[in-house]
Amino acid sequence: MDILRPRLDLFAFALALALLALPTVGFVAERNGAAAIMCAMCLAGLVAGRIVGVPGRVLLPVAFGLTVVLWMIWIESPIGPRKTSALAHAVGGTLAGLALVEALRHRLRDPLSVALLALSGVIVLAVVWELGEYMGDRLFDTALQPGKRDSAEDILFGTAGGLFGITLGGVMAFWRRGS
Repeated sequence: MDILRPRLDLFAFALALALLALPTVGFVAERNGAAAIMCAMCLAGLVAGRIVGVPGRVLLPVAFGLTVVLWMIWIESPIGPRKTSALAHAVGGTLAGLALVEALRHRLRDPLSVALLALSGVIVLAVVWELGEYMGDRLFDTALQPGKRDSAEDILFGTAGGLFGITLGGVMAFWRRGS
C-alpha cells in the first residue's frame, strides 16, 4: 500500500486551508465583516468538499482560485462592483464544476451522469452561497446581497461558470484517458 499518497493528499488539503485562512485573518483584523464572511464560506466549502471525499490535490487549486477571486473583489478590483460580482460568481462556479467533475469521474463511469450530477452540485452550491450571503447580511449588517435580482444574477453566473468548468473538466478527463 502506498503510504505517501494519503500524506501528500492531507498536506495538499492543509495547504488549501492555510491559503484561505491567511486572507480570512487579514479581513478579520481589518474588521471587514463582509470579506470575512466570504472567506468563512470558502473555508466551509473546502471542509465540506473534503468530508464528501474530494481529494486535497483537487481542493488546493480551488483554494488558490478562490484566493485570487477574493483578492480581486476586496483588494484590487479591476472593474466595477457589478461586473466584479458576476465575474467572481462565474469563476467560483467554474472552480466548483472542475472540482466536482474530478471528484465524481472516479466514482461514476457514465460521463453524462458525472456532468448532470456535477451541474446539480454547482446549482446547489450557488444557492447555498446566496443563502450564506443573506445570513451574513442579517447577522453582521453587511451588504453582500443588495436584492433579489442580484441573487438571481449571481446564481445564473455561478451556474454558467459551472457549465464551463464541467465542460473543461470533461475535456481534460477525455484527454487524460486518451494518453
